[in-house]
Amino acid sequence: MQLDAIEKEGETVDEALQYALEELEVDSDSIEYEVLEAGEPGDEDMDPKPAVVRVWLKNPDEVGLARESLKKMLDALEIDAQLELEYKRSDRTIYINILSDDAGVLIGRQGQTLDALQYMLQLIVNSKDTNLVLDVANYRERHKEYLVKIAEQLADRVLRRRRRVTLKPMDARDRKIIHEAIKPFPELSSSSVGVEPNRRVVISLKRADYAERPARTGNSGGGGNRYRYNRHSRYYNSNNN
Repeated sequence: MQLDAIEKEGETVDEALQYALEELEVDSDSIEYEVLEAGEPGDEDMDPKPAVVRVWLKNPDEVGLARESLKKMLDALEIDAQLELEYKRSDRTIYINILSDDAGVLIGRQGQTLDALQYMLQLIVNSKDTNLVLDVANYRERHKEYLVKIAEQLADRVLRRRRRVTLKPMDARDRKIIHEAIKPFPELSSSSVGVEPNRRVVISLKRADYAERPARTGNSGGGGNRYRYNRHSRYYNSNNN
């Protein structure tokens, strides 16, 4: 069954279709439809039965192109998979989620293989009007939740210790997730520093009221501006300024 489909009744199929076109505010070339009831005229012994149609908007050609191109790519890789595909008209984006026993292979280290597949598919679709998001077993959503959790924990640390923290380098998409996660904290700000591919996020207090700490002495090693945050060391840089 098509998502976002509407059903309309009329004395005839043509009349029911016309009602659907008026509601959707499109012409007949922009829709596809299914006749649910053809309708029957009434007589002395039977009341008339209305015609019923289910109508939905056609997807752009890019949707079919993306689906078929991805299938060919997966066949070439000898990977058996199912595709969940959705086109959202609100942001003109094709969302494709791959379900496969070889999910780990398709995702790759830190999502690098998945990013490469998405980039190749974008080149094939080659549309300025249509965006494309490729995912495997909802990896991107789970990865986003993980990054948000890290950002919230580090935000709490900055507020408690009154010292900025610097995360390890990450790509632009991950940096954006961190920035968005920090926005709900009114006392904090986040910024990106450095040059790709070593660009990283700094989380800091909006006011310059960082606590001064005495320098360590003896064999403690280093000054008082170093501390560890090992739980998420993949993203957190312990050598903060």
